[in-house]
Amino acid sequence: MKKLLLLLLFSAFLGYKTLGQTVSQKNIPSKTTSTKPIAEGAGVWGVFDGRVRCQQMAVELNITVDENCEKLKWSFSFFLDPKTHLPTTYKLYGSLFRGKAREGKWAIIKGMKADPDAVVIQLDPDQPEKTLFMLKGDDNVLFILDKNKNLMVGDDYLSYTFNRVVN
Repeated sequence: MKKLLLLLLFSAFLGYKTLGQTVSQKNIPSKTTSTKPIAEGAGVWGVFDGRVRCQQMAVELNITVDENCEKLKWSFSFFLDPKTHLPTTYKLYGSLFRGKAREGKWAIIKGMKADPDAVVIQLDPDQPEKTLFMLKGDDNVLFILDKNKNLMVGDDYLSYTFNRVVN
């Protein structure tokens, strides 16, 4: 009987803790901490910031980096045609591109191994040696994919996640 009473009290405690939790906030864009102005207007699809591991991204981008390069801070600005809403160009600012932003075309394609219906962004579809894939998690989050369109896995220090930012 004592064990049953303890079990009931424990269950009630767990239920109380569960009821006390609040629903998490919706995924909303972060305010930028950058000193650079954030692109805005009808021709902007979005601006996304994040940090990635340098050595792994160098492999994906097929470039050479200094052996001491540990992380890259990047900001992507995606532009579209304001009338057709079709992707046009992008700019990539940050580490590795300090002198001048990397610029090119981008496209929205479908599918990756894990999800044939996934919305995938492809940078430089016209230049396969430079292309980079990103999975659209939702309107505010993008995940870097490897050349085979698999998710790149980060750790507790750096991830391959880019979050939408606003002014």
